[in-house]
Amino acid sequence: MNESDGELVARCKNGDMSAFDLIVHKHKLPLINFAYRFIGDRDTAEDLVQETFVRVYKNMKRYRKDTASFRTWMYRIAANLCKNELRNRSTRSRILVNSAIGAQSGSDLMEEALDDSMGPDLQLEEKELQRVLAQAISRLPEKLRISIILRDIEGMTYEEISRIINRPIGTVKSRINRARLMLKDKMSAYMEA
Repeated sequence: MNESDGELVARCKNGDMSAFDLIVHKHKLPLINFAYRFIGDRDTAEDLVQETFVRVYKNMKRYRKDTASFRTWMYRIAANLCKNELRNRSTRSRILVNSAIGAQSGSDLMEEALDDSMGPDLQLEEKELQRVLAQAISRLPEKLRISIILRDIEGMTYEEISRIINRPIGTVKSRINRARLMLKDKMSAYMEA
């Protein structure tokens, strides 16, 4: 059975724990991917997603579908936790070392599946491009990074992003445009090589 978030939330509000398990199963990996891309540390991303689900569970009765979609509400919680984590770190230099190098286990979250039909040379090139792009995204200012990740990686609408980051749609569009321009600039040297 493939229930919608709305149906699962309704079941949760009525005390059905199996519905919450389905919500976790459905959204866990996309949320980890989002948090990992945002902060660059898989272990911390998993912890933040776990905390996201704790907060979702504790506040489920207060969630109102007329204010935002469940997914938007949940991503807002995760985004706020990620922002708090970045603010609380003593140094920003270690934020994305692991994601830039791809040294941590689980770095596959940063990489798209490579096409098996590509030869080894093309696969290596594609993997290197993904690494450089991940590094370039990681160096964007926080407010641009969250917007570009939500739009171009998570595939969210401008309206959803607006609700998640609590900014007008015009601001969201502007941030995404600036992020894309900065990425284009950062990637131009790599693409020329």
